[in-house]
Amino acid sequence: MENASKALLIAGAILICILLIGVGMLVYNGAMDGIEGGIASMDENAKLAFNTKFTQYEGKKSGANVRALIGNVISSNSANKDIDNKKVGVILSGITIEGVTLSGQGTGDTAIGEQNADTLAKVRAGINTGATYTVTVQYNNKTGLIKTVTITK
Repeated sequence: MENASKALLIAGAILICILLIGVGMLVYNGAMDGIEGGIASMDENAKLAFNTKFTQYEGKKSGANVRALIGNVISSNSANKDIDNKKVGVILSGITIEGVTLSGQGTGDTAIGEQNADTLAKVRAGINTGATYTVTVQYNNKTGLIKTVTITK
């Protein structure tokens, strides 16, 4: 009889341990879901912060604003030179900059490589501050980050 009661005590202790382990796993999984959701949210906030540097210039803008935009592109590309998905390209549509030779994208369009800071600086200097330009952005479908900025006169 004494052996039977000890066996029941041991069996009860084992069941309580299994129950505690199960509850611990539930708490751990719930905490991990919250942490992973927070990390995803941080990624969205980081994307928003990156894109805002350029989307604030969307629409009809003065030449001074376009110069500031190109300055943001130069500094962003310089800061993210090792991260391909964070490099932003510039397309000029219907704009010619004297003394700058650029690759053509089509009739009246000129593409500037995202790594070419010297050319971007020349283009920035060639933007007429008194003119009005239309700025549009294109996003990378995979990352959600801005891929190119198109400037049209």
